[in-house]
Amino acid sequence: MYYCKLLSFFIISISSLVAASPVVRKTLNPQRLKIRSPLSDAVFDATSDWPTNVVMTGGSQTYGMWVPIDGTWYDMGSITCLGLPAYAEGPCDGMTIDQIGVVSGDGPCDFIGDDGYSVSIPGVAGDGYYTVGPPQNIMSAKCG
Repeated sequence: MYYCKLLSFFIISISSLVAASPVVRKTLNPQRLKIRSPLSDAVFDATSDWPTNVVMTGGSQTYGMWVPIDGTWYDMGSITCLGLPAYAEGPCDGMTIDQIGVVSGDGPCDFIGDDGYSVSIPGVAGDGYYTVGPPQNIMSAKCG
């Protein structure tokens, strides 16, 4: 009997709390809703806005970097490369490179090595890798 009274008291107290807190319906703010223009690939086709993603391989490592498309020669020692699978960061001129390729962005991209290597890559993403022969450190790069 005691438990029945306690349970009924509990139910009555909970129902009074629920009835005491009304549900407020919020309306949408029409000034926050704006019509957006449709997004297309043409927005991302402007080559001057996005740097070129260059990937170089050396042995079992792959090194990725971004080179701005402004036609300026960049010292590879001032560009940071991410080396995979070691997840190591460092200057891009400190490793021996076997191949160079463009992953995203547009070229053409020019590279100069420390042992006389010089190449101009068309820079179309997905064209594959170009062999660096003989393997050497890449010292300068420019895209655009």
